[in-house]
Amino acid sequence: MKNQIDKLKAILQDLSKVTETERGAIARRAFDEIAKLTTQKESLLAQFDEIASSLTSKELTDQLIIELDSIRIRAEENARILKSTANGAKEARQRLKKIREADLTTGAYGANGSALRNPNASTITTKA
Repeated sequence: MKNQIDKLKAILQDLSKVTETERGAIARRAFDEIAKLTTQKESLLAQFDEIASSLTSKELTDQLIIELDSIRIRAEENARILKSTANGAKEARQRLKKIREADLTTGAYGANGSALRNPNASTITTKA
């Protein structure tokens, strides 16, 4: 039993480190690194579940449960930040698309009322 508890403690330490590293990767927008860390986190959680399921509830100390809950809260916060980042990027792409589309349909006229060519315009119309 002691050996299993020690393994759980080591896994929790690793999960804590991965979660903190993930936060830094999110801040740097290092998405490749985030993907690798997610895989690592999933592996550690699977190991934790495997060991924890072999123990009785009395064997799982309150301290282990508190540590796991703390890591869970940080991981959920990271997930919220990552989701917000993805939503922000999506909204920025949509806004840029609208700006480009508006530029394509914008026309300008000279002093004499004739249409000025906009090389990117989808249509050219003349002012009557």
